[in-house]
Amino acid sequence: MKIKSVAIKNFRALQDVSVQFDSVTTFIGPNGVGKSSVLLALDWFFNGKPNSLSDADCSLGQTDQRIEVRVTFSDLTKRDRNELGKYAPDDVTVFTAWKTRLPDGTETLSANAKSFSKFNEIKKSTNATNKKELYAALRSDQPELELPAATTGTAVDEAMRLWEAEHIDHLEEAPEILVTNFFGFNSGGKMSGLFDFVLVSADLRASEESIDGKSSIIGKILERTIDRSIADEEIDAIVQDSRLQQQRIYKEKFQDSLNEINRNINTIVNSYAPGRSIKVTPADVILKPPRTTFEVTVLDGKSETSVDRQGHGFQRTLLISALQQLAQTSTSNENGVICLAIEEPELYQHPIQAQAFAKILRTLANSEAQNMQVMYATHSPYFLEARYFHQIRRLTRSPESNAEVSIHFTTLDDVKNKLSEIVKASTIEKQIDGIITNNLAIAMFSNRAVIVEGTTDAAILSGASDNESLGKIEALGVAVVPIGSKTAVPTAHAVLSLFGIPAYALVDADSDFKNRNLNKTPEKLEDEKKSHISANRAILKYFGVPEVDFPKQCATKDFAFFGDCLETFIIENWPEWETARSDLEKELNSALFKNQNLYRLVTANTKGNIPDFLKDILKLARGESIAP
Repeated sequence: MKIKSVAIKNFRALQDVSVQFDSVTTFIGPNGVGKSSVLLALDWFFNGKPNSLSDADCSLGQTDQRIEVRVTFSDLTKRDRNELGKYAPDDVTVFTAWKTRLPDGTETLSANAKSFSKFNEIKKSTNATNKKELYAALRSDQPELELPAATTGTAVDEAMRLWEAEHIDHLEEAPEILVTNFFGFNSGGKMSGLFDFVLVSADLRASEESIDGKSSIIGKILERTIDRSIADEEIDAIVQDSRLQQQRIYKEKFQDSLNEINRNINTIVNSYAPGRSIKVTPADVILKPPRTTFEVTVLDGKSETSVDRQGHGFQRTLLISALQQLAQTSTSNENGVICLAIEEPELYQHPIQAQAFAKILRTLANSEAQNMQVMYATHSPYFLEARYFHQIRRLTRSPESNAEVSIHFTTLDDVKNKLSEIVKASTIEKQIDGIITNNLAIAMFSNRAVIVEGTTDAAILSGASDNESLGKIEALGVAVVPIGSKTAVPTAHAVLSLFGIPAYALVDADSDFKNRNLNKTPEKLEDEKKSHISANRAILKYFGVPEVDFPKQCATKDFAFFGDCLETFIIENWPEWETARSDLEKELNSALFKNQNLYRLVTANTKGNIPDFLKDILKLARGESIAP
């Protein structure tokens, strides 16, 4: 059993969102947009204690509205079906449960909080014959529902349950009379042991999770790996022996004194109540065998300390190690599914550690030996992988309504469909890994992106922005992304746009490519000409403008072309730049050819006026308008 989708309403930043989940689901987006809220909503669904939410958890103060989290599970196993019973019959492929908090604070967890409204009257009927008649009438009146035949009252109930499980989008709030509580993710109820949700929040302390308790990570590891009962028999024997020893000591120390007390008191009692007496004896103290518990300490050289005396970095490392161990002890056959939900997995981690952790999480989630699911909210590109970009969920707020949260995600097929008339599917498959892994990972976290061909272009454009105002382009959340070649412009732009990231493309038309390649043979020059023409036309076609072989210099709201290339344009239109570059080369006694850091430095410090065309491009890249 794994989470397939989640719908969240009126919970913190999330007024009404639906999220599709994968084996690994990566949440990215600006701060405050609701990434962590998705994880916290699930934690409330699975682990929330009664009254753990308050009116402050309602979106935009809508305290008169219910908070609702709906979770749909797929990949149901035979064991899942056996435990869930009527909620997951053999004919359905998914199982859905709802958790709600009503305005009065009442919380319910139900597998049938929603229903198909046309079934309500049938479900209310307690007479099997009447139920069959109502169901048959509905089948006859609305054949488009494609309801299966059912000849008994039980069969009607099963048919309706099956239909609702396969048509969740058609369900509405069920009348109160039809709703039954579905107890228990943590109370030993139906889902106990089937699905274990573990949230590691950004402020979670390893010291709390290293205490041997039922809800702690260490406790879960011990529960899954150690059979505490194997010591019970011996411990019980020790306890029983202690009781015998206790009674022996009592008899030895108190028997004579108690006998005298009994004789003296009973002499008096018998004078008032003949035939009655009392007896004073040592109380039989019941000794219960203690539960076996374990503790975690840290060995630092020869010193042994508690976990809470360690730095945040080590505590986070301990948590990560414990999570990995917990995942490795979880198997689908024995302990059900474990879901690791991590807020900012990169927190307190050095870059190399973050990269290693990302690989570990993905390996665990993709391992057939482990029945696992992983989800995290991150700001780190180390947790994005090219071939898994379909597992990214990017959250944004609507520009028009700051309260409305949207979730963007896409697949390789979506990219292919968007470029079906422009780029071959096989070419997209070759481009996608390099584009996302090497270049677009940073852009995925930006507010806007500027696509350029090479690192030199990126350096000059960023340097020109610094020349206007140091760090302005980064401060606005704009990423300048070199993608290696203009042939990849449509693919890169398509990916970004499908993720809801506004993108601007800066392209060299390369009309003067021959004069920059005088050493090439005529055959190679002809091949290069065809390549430039093909790429230029594909880009123009992608942006929906008339195609030409070599576009002239132009700047539109979506893209800009240099007649030849950016560097040629700079040399011709900003003479001070070429002087500054030459001076720096002499100072360093080295050529700056394609050194992007020095190119940015030169551009940022060049005197004179930045060419108007380049200024226009900077404005368009930042999402500003320019004079016609």
